[in-house]
Parts: sequence; structure tokens; C-alpha cells
Amino acid sequence: MRTLGLTLLLSPYVVFLAAHPAHAQSAPGADVVTVTATKRSERITDVPLAVTAIGESEIRDRGAVDIRDLQYSIPGLNIQEQSPGANRIQLRGVNAGAGTGLPIVGTYVDEMGVTIDQQQRDAPFPLVDLARIEVLRGPQGTLYGEGSLAGTIRYITRNPSLTQSNGFVEANVHKQGQGEMGHRLSGAFGMPLVQGKVGLRVAAGSDKVAGWIDYPQIGAKDANSAKRYFVRPKLLIQPNDALSISLLALHSVYEGDTDNYASVANPGLRQRGTLYAGKDNSDLANAVVQYDFGPVTLTSSTGYLKRALLFNASLGPGGALRVTFDSSFKQWNQELRLSSNGSGPLQYTVGVWARDFKSDVDRVSTPAVPTLRRVGDDPVDSKSSAVFGDATWKFSPRIELSAGGRYYRDERSFGSTIPAFATRQASFDAFSPRLSSRYEWSRNASTYATLSKGFRSGGFNGNGTTYDPETLWNLELGHKAMLMGGSLYLDSAIYYADYKDRQAQAASEISPGVFQALTKNVGKAAGPGVEVAVSARLGAGLELTGTVGWSDIKAKTSNVEVLEGEAFDGVSKMTGSLALSQRFALTGSLKGLWRVDYQHADPYAFRVRQGLPNGTVATLQDFRSATQDYINLRAGVEGKDWSVSLDVKNLTDKQPLLFPIAPLASSQEGNHAAPRSIGLTLRKSFGS
Repeated sequence: MRTLGLTLLLSPYVVFLAAHPAHAQSAPGADVVTVTATKRSERITDVPLAVTAIGESEIRDRGAVDIRDLQYSIPGLNIQEQSPGANRIQLRGVNAGAGTGLPIVGTYVDEMGVTIDQQQRDAPFPLVDLARIEVLRGPQGTLYGEGSLAGTIRYITRNPSLTQSNGFVEANVHKQGQGEMGHRLSGAFGMPLVQGKVGLRVAAGSDKVAGWIDYPQIGAKDANSAKRYFVRPKLLIQPNDALSISLLALHSVYEGDTDNYASVANPGLRQRGTLYAGKDNSDLANAVVQYDFGPVTLTSSTGYLKRALLFNASLGPGGALRVTFDSSFKQWNQELRLSSNGSGPLQYTVGVWARDFKSDVDRVSTPAVPTLRRVGDDPVDSKSSAVFGDATWKFSPRIELSAGGRYYRDERSFGSTIPAFATRQASFDAFSPRLSSRYEWSRNASTYATLSKGFRSGGFNGNGTTYDPETLWNLELGHKAMLMGGSLYLDSAIYYADYKDRQAQAASEISPGVFQALTKNVGKAAGPGVEVAVSARLGAGLELTGTVGWSDIKAKTSNVEVLEGEAFDGVSKMTGSLALSQRFALTGSLKGLWRVDYQHADPYAFRVRQGLPNGTVATLQDFRSATQDYINLRAGVEGKDWSVSLDVKNLTDKQPLLFPIAPLASSQEGNHAAPRSIGLTLRKSFGS
């Protein structure tokens, strides 16, 4: 893996020197991806920031069901799932921890932000019928605001056709190692309702998530199975060339009888006498109206999200204490912006944004612990607003400069009826600038430099204590090149991140052996990072892709929660992936296909410390994970409008312990990687 990392780190600059000595031009018709990361449609090689775009065909080829299946193919991305509705998204060496602070990675569905104000509650989004996924790496405070301190993930759903009817259906059945059979059925269908004017497309899916963890004390086998389903209609109205109206809705359900924790000694066994039911149900609506005035396009995005979340946690020695969190979140947001059109030297986007977020929790424990009972905000309510702008001036055919900024204000409130806390309020505001320059070596190759700032509000812990905002400055140098007529794509970035008033997890003992996760400011953190992605068409249908993400961000201060020189908890120093695939002719109408994916993540640590009355610090847990190395296989046959494939995930059946229940010494339980699964996938397309 280290050899792979060195090769990928050096290769972009070797190719760069070979490809650009005389401003060489790529061949006409190079296959360059178009993205909307800057809220304007641009070729990915023209965007002066680190962006990974994964299209519908690659999602399908990888057999990806949700973003976790793609994580190591996106440099610097790592996602940990503890239980339904409890995903922790990490990007560029940053982990928000398990306290009550805000998320560090923003999540968008089309034009709507769906991130809620709970840093470890990032919902899984089904990767069905998407146009593409865009992952913007690094602070995105100017255009995407708070919640995007480390980056932004955008799910771009497929638009209905206004002229043709088409769709697909896909079915999968698989055997989960050490467990039961699972199955998945999904599909989409779109058709014009008014020819050339109105189109409707509906995507839907239903899963039986196979379980593999047994509870012998109560005779429950494969108890961590779950069910999930969704339906997502999208209506597109274009009465003329200037006006476009898009109406998207999503209803999704994820429900299971327990979480995915198991014994450290046996990943398929849990010695508990009770289950820990969970759910994560969402309803989303997004209305996007665009009008082209000629020189500018006006865009209005109105969104509403309602999310119900239920999960149970086992705490204390031997997990004797059970805590149930029954939470609900509601938010609406509105964005209005103007974007320039045409190909003039000045391109710009300006806009305003507002959001109203409300949360509620009914938290109980069994047996009852008075300090754990809570009815109130989870953890806060928030009203926020922003004004933003971003402009790019092309001084010459090769040189352009960009500048942008966002002024953000957030009014947060915290209160509860049990225990009886009077409502507390605090206001936070910030200005998040971005400066960048780009030099275009050729039509399909450029180098950029970007300086940007991210911001995360302060807030309140569940016990009423407060913490201050966190800021991040990021300096980045990147190079992108589409070479050899589009057969080779290189994307590399070197960055330095500098944190001030970093927010991190702390522990508060609320009863003997029972600790509550809090958020505290723990001082400065800083360090460099490198990201590289390579994609190459090798001929004869062979394709090779590789990624590396390396981060060395460390604490610069020492206190109860962190020690100087420590990396963020849960963050691998290096992650990477390699994939080799091929399509080849079998007969005149049939093609064979195969694919091998390798994914790697370095070990990482999870630490829990507690300050003692005598001024010393007790280390409650100092966990270090194993190295993660996974291999996935896929092989099959394709016809004109159908395909069948055999899928093997986690070929070597490795199940390292990924996340421990703290303190691990008393719980002896944690979250492991899923065992090997073998499945069969059939797909049928129809329509024009």
C-alpha cells in the first residue's frame, strides 16, 4: 500500500512535466465531466477546488448501494456507521467526534441542504437513479455555508425526460456470511406528461438488509437485520426555454431491531439479553425554480425536511444501562441567487439564504437514571441566515482569479422541560472568504491555488455547558489534467489546514461508570495533506482507477481531552483504493465484464480521557484499530438492455473492530466490518 501511495503521489507531477512543456493541447472531444460544484455548470478541469464526481455508470459498476460503498474511492473520505441513522462522515483528516457539535461535512440533495444539527446523524441516501455524486473536498463556507467545514457531498438526482419514456428495474439477492439472505429491488421510470413541456420520473427501492449478529441469551439469530425502502418522485416543468420548475419529494424508511455492535472476540455474537431497536425515517421536499433572463439566471430553492430518529445505546459496566433516544428534526430552508450567463471574462454568483431548524428529544434510561432523563431540544434549535457572493475574472486565455465571501449569522437556543432548563440563547456570526487563482496549461489541464475559510458555530451541551465556534483556514494547491484524448485523468491536491478553537469530544461522568459525550474547545490543530486520483483507459476495454488520501493534521496543544501531536480520533493517516475493470466482446450482442476493487485504510485511534479532582488526567480508553484492507469482485454478462452479475464483497472476510463502545474495558463490544457476502444482481432497462 505504501508503494501504491508513493506511485500515485508522484505520478501526476511526472505526467504533468511530460505533458505540458509546450502547452500541449488534449485531443478534441476529450470526455470531460461537467459539474455544478460552484453553483454554475463548469467542466471539472476548470473548477479551482478539489472535486470528485462519480457518475451513474460508475456507481452501478461498483455495485454501490450508499455512499459508504464509495468512501475510499474518494480521496480523504471515511464513513463509520454505528447504528441506523448514526453515520459519522470524515473528510480530510477531520472527525467531529461523538459530542453535540455541528456536522463538519454538508450534505445536499439537488439544491437542498439536508444536514441536521447533530454531527453523527448523517442519513444514508440510496444511490438509485442519480445523475452523479459530487464530493467537494475542503472548506466550502462561501457557497455552502456552515456544516461544510471539511467539505460537501451533493447527490444530484436524474431529471425526467420531456420527450421520451424510459426506466429500469434492478434486483439483487445475496448471502451474508455468518448470517442470512438479503435482497434488494429498485428501479425508476420516467415519461413526458406533456410532450416537450412536462416530465415525471419516479425512483423507488426496497431492501432487506441481511443480519449476521446473534443474541444467544434471547435466542435471536441474525438480529441486526433491517428493512429500508424509499420512493422519490421528481416533476420537471419547462413551459418555455427560459423557465424551469423542478419539484422533488423523498420518503425513506430505515428500521431495524438492533444496532451493529458485537463482541470484540466474536463479530457475530452479542451476549445481551435485550435488543436495541432503531429507525431513521425521513420526508423531504425541494422546489427549484429557475428563470433565464439572458445575462443572468435567477434560481430559487425552497426545501423542507422532517426526520424521525430512534436509537438505543448501552452504557455502563457490562452494558447494564440502556438509553433510548427518540428524536425528531424539522427544518425549512430558502435560497435565492443570481448567476451570470454566457462566456464573458466575468462570471459571478450572488445570493441570500435562510434556515429554520427545530429539534426535540425524549430520552429515557432503563433502569432510570435521573441525570439521563431529558425532554427538550436535541440539542438545539437554530435560526440562521447568510448573504454570499463569488466572482471569477478571466484576465487572459490562461489566467483567472476568483474571490468570494459569505456572511453568516446563527441564533441558537437550548432548553428542556425535563430537567427544567430555562431557554438559553446565543448568537454566532462569521465571514468566510475564498480566494483562488487558476492557470490553464491547455483546454483540459490547469493548476489552481485556493485560500478558504470554514466556520462551525458554537453551542450548548446536553448538560447546559457551552462551547465556542471553530474556524479553519485551508491553503491548497491543485492540478487537474485530462490527457491522451480523454484516456487519462489526473486530479491532485496538496493542502495545509489550520484550526483555531477546535471542537472535540469530551467525557462527563454522570453516574458511576456512565459517561456522557460532550463537546469542548481544545485549542489549535494544524497539518498538511495530499490527495491524488488517477483514472486511465488502458485499451482493450481495460480501465484503471486509483486514489490516495494522506493527512497529518495534529493537535498543537495539550489538555484533558487531547495531547499535542495527536491526530483526530477515528482518522486514518492514509486511505486509498485501486480498481481494475474490463468489458470485452463475447458475441456480436453480448459483452463480458469483470471488476476488482481494493480498498485500504490505516489504523486510527479512539481515546477517552477524564480530568480528576486532583488535577491529573485519567485515560478511560486508548483504542487503536487494525489496518483495513478489503477486496470486492464483480463479474457478469451484458446484453443490449440487460445485465447479470455475480458480486462478492469483502472477499477475504476480514472483520476488524472499527469503533468500540466506550469504555471498551468494561463493554468488550464494538462495531466491526461486515463479513463477506456473495450475491447475484440482475438489471433490465426499457424504453427509448
